[in-house]
Amino acid sequence: MFEQKYPHLLQPLRLRGLTVRNRIMSAPNMLFQTIGGRTTEYYTRYLEAKARGGAGIVTLGEVPVCDGGCHTPGTVMSRENLAIFSEMSAAIREHGAVSSVELTHGGRNARHEFNVKNPMGPDETDSMYGHVNAMTKQDMEDVAEAFADAAEYWYGAGFDTVLIHAAHGWLFPQFLSPLANHRTDEYGGSLENRMRFPLMTLKRIRDRVGPEKVVMIRLSGADREPGGMTVEEVTEFLSRAQEYVDLAEISSEGITWFFGTTFRPWCLNSDLSAAIKQSGKVRIPVFSIGSVLSPEMAEGLIASGKCDGVSMSRALIADPCLPEKAMEGRGEDVRPCLRCLNCTDGDNLHRHFSCTVNPLTGHEQRLGFGDEPVAPAAHKKKVLVVGGGPAGMTAAVTAARRGHRVILCEKSGRLGGTVNFCDEDSLKVDLRRWRDWLLRQTAKAAVEVLLNTEVTPELVRALAPDHIIAAAGAEPVTPNIPGVGLARHALAAYGEPGSVGDRVVVIGGGLVGVECGMHLCNTGHAVTVLEAMDEAVRDAGPVYKIGLTAKAEELGLDLRTGAKVLEITADGVRYEKDGREETLPADTVLYAVGMRSRTETYLALAPLAPHVDLVGDCKAPGKLLGAVHGGYFAAMDIGRF
Repeated sequence: MFEQKYPHLLQPLRLRGLTVRNRIMSAPNMLFQTIGGRTTEYYTRYLEAKARGGAGIVTLGEVPVCDGGCHTPGTVMSRENLAIFSEMSAAIREHGAVSSVELTHGGRNARHEFNVKNPMGPDETDSMYGHVNAMTKQDMEDVAEAFADAAEYWYGAGFDTVLIHAAHGWLFPQFLSPLANHRTDEYGGSLENRMRFPLMTLKRIRDRVGPEKVVMIRLSGADREPGGMTVEEVTEFLSRAQEYVDLAEISSEGITWFFGTTFRPWCLNSDLSAAIKQSGKVRIPVFSIGSVLSPEMAEGLIASGKCDGVSMSRALIADPCLPEKAMEGRGEDVRPCLRCLNCTDGDNLHRHFSCTVNPLTGHEQRLGFGDEPVAPAAHKKKVLVVGGGPAGMTAAVTAARRGHRVILCEKSGRLGGTVNFCDEDSLKVDLRRWRDWLLRQTAKAAVEVLLNTEVTPELVRALAPDHIIAAAGAEPVTPNIPGVGLARHALAAYGEPGSVGDRVVVIGGGLVGVECGMHLCNTGHAVTVLEAMDEAVRDAGPVYKIGLTAKAEELGLDLRTGAKVLEITADGVRYEKDGREETLPADTVLYAVGMRSRTETYLALAPLAPHVDLVGDCKAPGKLLGAVHGGYFAAMDIGRF
């Protein structure tokens, strides 16, 4: 008899006239891609992948309801565009998911370049984007009507639900929060006044769409700041709002809470959903969102009564098949999210959306969907992969799944490459989960692994491969500093943790140096990082950097920029900053000033096979995204013709 491994997570949910097949919502995430106010096929295929992967609800993200409230380029809600948006809804619904659309108004966070009207909010102020007008009563009427118009339009386009965005610093939390709302009229001051406009808007939507349509709300459970909106106030608001909405998705204010980096706890907003659900005041289903990364985490939250369901964003970016794998009891095969925020940072900066660990996400229109490669190889080849790090393992697994015979050679005694430092890093739990997943996938694939095997010309001639993928990685650059022989590379702090003294100086303030310093702070060391440039961690994306900086400050990391190291001595480090020389005592000196590709491996192999590819850090030192994507696409090109 079949026994469901995740019975609470996969239990259907009834919302008015809708039946949702499980308790998993694919949260609105990638910014709605529009050209001239219309969607792109890329975005439709992206949402379709979430539905094909088994999510119960799939949500189109960030549709501004009117001019003056656009944080991104606006959507033209015209009769002519109905057919295009209806196709998007159909792409979701035909795979068994409920189709949803998130309706937004940025308030004071609307951007001037995307609006004709000036942005407006509860108060007259200046935002990071420019001047903001205080809303009049007529403005509130107009915005409430715009939300109702938008809801009616998207239901007309075939969507099953709308999700009203009342979180993350947009218009409605600006009114609800005493930190943002300083009005002295009937829309400010008491909670009763602060929730007047949001409740008016929700009622307007319900009155317009009628009693049969499902309306949901995305709500911040608290400000998480002194003097801010409390979870008790949010509970009271929701107890009133539930007259008009059918489900509440609970997030949080504060960018490091709704964009939780790897330095935040898992399930980081479940305390808020639990408080709301257990208050006894809220009858509608309560979903929790925020670093819920696996079926096991989700099942535990629902089973323990902390929520009725989960909303997943990056977990389904990393693996849109997570729900399907949960249905089959294959939680160990779910591709883990790193919480690196490359997806969010790329999307916000360049409207170019990529996932570090999943090369297909955001590119389904070109590349396809799911875990398997687009198609088996037309011609099966004998493939030699040199190097067992992330790039090499990704290439080996992908090539094997396409039907090639794959031999993976690793010079050391274990697979994993440079990322094996995560075994010792006290903060990199997400990287460790992903590394372990990749090791499992390599073990399951038809890959012949040869450890303690250095690839020589003689070995290549003996193996006679048709195709070689060189993924030999990179090695640390040694800085040209007097006394550098007294220092070690930062990665040595992981390989020999007992040799690191109490006082540590790290030379180099990029991601490697700073994150190593954070780990050492977290394990009881006093750490100073010296960076020669005026800005540290320049290789980090802006949102990830916010979370990293906050955690570094919390840990007490001493980060000094504009510090040029002059000399390393037995007693410490002599450096110059602002025209003054200083000496910093140290028991241990580490450096992280860059990596150098092992291109000599590629050059030696290039004449030995018909095709030789160069991937990962062996091609150019970089982040994990380059290694994973490089290994994947190199393997995808083998035997195509």
